Amino acid sequence: MPMDIATLPLVLRTVRHLRPSQCVARLLRYVKRRLPLRAGHVRSESIESAAACLENLPQVPLKRTVGVDGERVLAQLRDNQLELLNQRQAFDVLSPNWRLGPCRRDRLWTVTLHYHEWLYRVAVIAADGVAEADEVLRVCLSNWITECDIARDGAEQLAWNPYAIATRLEWWARTIAVLGESYWREHTELWRRLADSMWRQAQYLHCNLEWDLRANHLLRDAVGLAWAGRFFAGSLPQKWLRSATQLAVSQADEQLLVDGGHFERSPMYHLDVMDDFEVLAHLLPDTEAQQVMHAAYNRLSEAAVWFRHPDGQVVQLNDAERRCAASLGPQPTGGRHFAETGLIVWQGDPWCLFFDVGEIGPDYQPGHAHADTLTIECSYRGQRLFVDPGCHSYDNNERRRYDRATDSHNTVCVDGVDSSEVWHIFRVGRRARPLSTVAEFTPQTMHAAGGHDGYQFLPGKPRHRRTVDIDADATLRIADVIEGGRRHTVSGGYLLEPCWQVESIQNGWRLRSGSADLTIRIRGSIPLVLTTESRPVHPHFGVVTESQRLCWHCAGELPLRVDTEVSASITSPGDRTAR
Repeated sequence: MPMDIATLPLVLRTVRHLRPSQCVARLLRYVKRRLPLRAGHVRSESIESAAACLENLPQVPLKRTVGVDGERVLAQLRDNQLELLNQRQAFDVLSPNWRLGPCRRDRLWTVTLHYHEWLYRVAVIAADGVAEADEVLRVCLSNWITECDIARDGAEQLAWNPYAIATRLEWWARTIAVLGESYWREHTELWRRLADSMWRQAQYLHCNLEWDLRANHLLRDAVGLAWAGRFFAGSLPQKWLRSATQLAVSQADEQLLVDGGHFERSPMYHLDVMDDFEVLAHLLPDTEAQQVMHAAYNRLSEAAVWFRHPDGQVVQLNDAERRCAASLGPQPTGGRHFAETGLIVWQGDPWCLFFDVGEIGPDYQPGHAHADTLTIECSYRGQRLFVDPGCHSYDNNERRRYDRATDSHNTVCVDGVDSSEVWHIFRVGRRARPLSTVAEFTPQTMHAAGGHDGYQFLPGKPRHRRTVDIDADATLRIADVIEGGRRHTVSGGYLLEPCWQVESIQNGWRLRSGSADLTIRIRGSIPLVLTTESRPVHPHFGVVTESQRLCWHCAGELPLRVDTEVSASITSPGDRTAR
């Protein structure tokens, strides 16, 4: 990205939080990509038979996955299309476009194309004797090996991205296993090319571990090395396994918070990391490392049961989509404060509520963070009510800016500025820091409070403090106080789940969904302007659903206070106004 004098302070506010090792790793990667192709680094040794390789692999349970079944993939490919991340794109099996080179649009879709989970789905039905699936599988694998070789221009950007390699090594190993050794005895040339490519990819991955990004990427690198290390025999695969073991153990210590949360503070990535630890527990041969992996999985699992709405899907904080976590166990009841994660949770009837009071993520890797400090998500009588805008994709565009912006979340925005300085796709400059947090629970009530200093760089040094209460009569009360001085414009609001119908009333709104009927009242210490705005919601990658945001706006001298009360509706004929 071009940089000029105007953007230099923003860049400095961003990179000052990086670890020196990240800067060195990024510099080395920059230099490597400008050197001639490192042929010696991608030359394989002799490859064993499929039977010998499969004999080395343990039984590893499948991860939770958002992929579709092989029959649906085949049906799409017949129409020269492929659906990934809920978006269909043109894809001709006979002449596949692997989208090599720099990618400025549909970047997440493109890198997911190179994961090859969708090809594994095809392999599953090919193993059942479906000839069409067998042909698609062999054509696509053979074409990818030829067209996406590391020597091809543009292959290194996404096709040979370390995270993509690590993920693909898993799905290729699973593909080989599901088809079985007899299949590969019949297709010896494809086996030779496939195994040779896997070896080279593993060797490349081992030389290009993501020390610049760290976090979930580094753990996934360990998973890829572990698959390759168990699949092949020899001194180099043993080296990959040792590296995978060291990485996995160190990252369990680094990425797991004391309260069981994942340090990137995204419930979706929390589940992904949890799955990776489970896979590593089966792949790593060292018994002590296995115990560390099992312990990490269990800690993450115990926390994850709290991060679910009553619909069984996780809350959408930071970059996240609604992943199902219903299989982890029964829904807990009561309240819990995840102090290190920075999340206060209430699981009760009629309210399920999540209050984000913590850091936006680890300082040296906040790439999946949103400027959403003090936001809330909640469900009422089992239905989502106040929701997060979600995460549509990872392109540098207006939709990405919207998903990360403070004004898109259920919190307060001052002077139209984001509470944390999110920019580009994954970058953050200035960060909001949490202030004194309180969480108190009884069997029927919750009292929680938090604050942040994300606006103190503005004139008058504004600070936002929020109190959230659930009373014994099931009324939800939210009090927002903006401390400081000077005159500012202040806004806030609540993004609704699309199922709710909205009617304007005096000082608020009336909401209906099915048998649920709620009244929301908002009052300020200075006059407020209330509006209802159409806004998009992204419950899953690639999905856009139109909904409504209940907004309030004001301008005046600080300090100011805004009180929101949400309660079951009591019909009052004089209460209605025109919509």
